[in-house]
Amino acid sequence: MIEATGLRWILTAVFAAAGAFCLYRCVRRGPVTSRIADVLHAVMCAAMAAMAWPATMSVARVPQLVLFGLAAGWFAVVAVRGGAVHDGHEGRWQSGYHAVMMAAMAWMVFAMPRAMVGGSGTTDVSGHHGGSAAMTSTAGSAPVDVLIVALVLAAVFCLAGIAFLARAIDGARVARPSVRTTGWGADGLMGLGTTLMLLAML
Repeated sequence: MIEATGLRWILTAVFAAAGAFCLYRCVRRGPVTSRIADVLHAVMCAAMAAMAWPATMSVARVPQLVLFGLAAGWFAVVAVRGGAVHDGHEGRWQSGYHAVMMAAMAWMVFAMPRAMVGGSGTTDVSGHHGGSAAMTSTAGSAPVDVLIVALVLAAVFCLAGIAFLARAIDGARVARPSVRTTGWGADGLMGLGTTLMLLAML
């Protein structure tokens, strides 16, 4: 998926850091909803880090589709009910954003084989669709529908990532960095990291 080894390591480090923070926040005292959200984000970060490496892109695709599809539905229900994930005053819109992120993760797992082979249905030597040997197609060969969805999602997560990072920086200027401001920074890193992963599909 990503040809530059340096960028792979950078994205791996970004998602590892964000996932580690989510696990740290999960073990702290907090509502069940918050802890479930952190576990789901930690799993998503692990999957994103793995996705940056060709050898792992086709591992457990169906379980990932089911997991992230259910996660998107869970966040959507929380948003509809007006519940908060972490910050009570943000509630609905934040939960909705996380629902979109989980849905995007499920879509990436689903669309990755088509994006990498240009929709040609190529299979690897072992006969498994979307295997590592089939992930060597030239850049820019993604089908039109994959291209459009990826670009729209990339724009959304890029803007969201910048907004979260700006909020984290502003919060750190006003007071000593807290779990809340660090959480905004983690959301920003996840948003921008997801943007790069989406662009790498094209």
